[in-house]
Amino acid sequence: MGTLIAFALLFLILVAIAVPVAFALGVATMIMFLVSDHSLQLYAQRLWTGLDKFTLVAIPFFILAGELMSGSGILNRLLEFARLIVGRVKGGLLYINILVSMLFGGINGSAVADTSAIGSLLIKATSKEYDDPELAAAVTACSSIVGPLIPPSLPMLIYAFAAANVSVAGLFLAGIVPGVAVGIALMGVTWRISRKRMLPADRRRYTAREVGRILLRFTTAAILPLIMVAGIVGGMVTPTEAGCVGIVYALLVGFFVTRELTPKAVYAAMRRTVLVTAIVMLLVSVGNASTWWLTIEGVPIILRDGFTSMTSNPAVFLFLMVLLYLFIGMFIEQAAAMIMLVPVFAPLAARYDVDPIHFGLVTCLSLALGLVTPPVGLCLFVASGIAGSPIQRVFRVSIPYIAAIAFVLLVVTFLPGSFLWLPRLFGF
Repeated sequence: MGTLIAFALLFLILVAIAVPVAFALGVATMIMFLVSDHSLQLYAQRLWTGLDKFTLVAIPFFILAGELMSGSGILNRLLEFARLIVGRVKGGLLYINILVSMLFGGINGSAVADTSAIGSLLIKATSKEYDDPELAAAVTACSSIVGPLIPPSLPMLIYAFAAANVSVAGLFLAGIVPGVAVGIALMGVTWRISRKRMLPADRRRYTAREVGRILLRFTTAAILPLIMVAGIVGGMVTPTEAGCVGIVYALLVGFFVTRELTPKAVYAAMRRTVLVTAIVMLLVSVGNASTWWLTIEGVPIILRDGFTSMTSNPAVFLFLMVLLYLFIGMFIEQAAAMIMLVPVFAPLAARYDVDPIHFGLVTCLSLALGLVTPPVGLCLFVASGIAGSPIQRVFRVSIPYIAAIAFVLLVVTFLPGSFLWLPRLFGF
């Protein structure tokens, strides 16, 4: 137990002095290997075995597909469609922001990328229209939480790898209902704010020809996530093959349909993909080494005995896990937290007979909330930076939206039947 406390303190100290999470975890684990009389050769071996898994190949493919779609004009088409659907209500730009996040999240699957891309298009325009940059930034940051829920989702892919006991297709299907529920909850908060502040409505009218053009352009964008998810769920392609399909489709659309994709943009997308993939793979590698060391030290057994001594009720266990995830999510980014924690807690959830898909959704949504809560809150930092507003003000305006997401999290945690019916319908 003493070595575990030392490991945790060392890791937290390294993170506190601004060492990147992956390096902090790697250094802390290496020191623990040495202290525990394990050789550095064994440490290097565990780093390698963490990467020696074919399923990891899907991660760069998903990242590249999202990057290519982001740079191929698809976002503008989603924006046109959202403006057509909800643009004429009071506070329409806020609703557009949320709806675009729901649609774009199904293509990109990354909350931070969602905040950056949509924020660059909508935050300034919304701030100018309503004279409230903090509200524009808050809606952008909080609506980006939908991205990791609506498939295809990169965090779900990472969770499925880390847990090793859950189907990617089942997770994708299970995320649809909670993702839509979060979007509706955010729109409910927006409706209340719009009425209270008397925000104006967009009076633009569309001709039948314009509606047809917008719907046709939207179909081009919406078909990609449908192809990827349907292929995985239907068993026609593996997640890795689905990522390849997404890349080919994004290239065809970008070069021959929207004609906004250029060789320079493709190079930039590939460069960003390499950088993001390197970070994820480094986390996977050191996460495997740290998990091995924790297992050798008997930490899973200690946690199992600790939780079972506190409660034998699965609902209480899930509640405790949500509290733990919310706390950890305040300091550690979602993907890093999953790679570190899921290999330890997923088997524990199985001992409580918690459905693996249910536990996966609870994990993804709980840790996603950390993206909009200080002190880390990456999405809040990105949105406040684009808006040019202090993050404290943006967070204050975000509180009602965070409360709405938390309500959906409670429903997901304690009423699993509200969303598990969909994967059950397809046999998962």
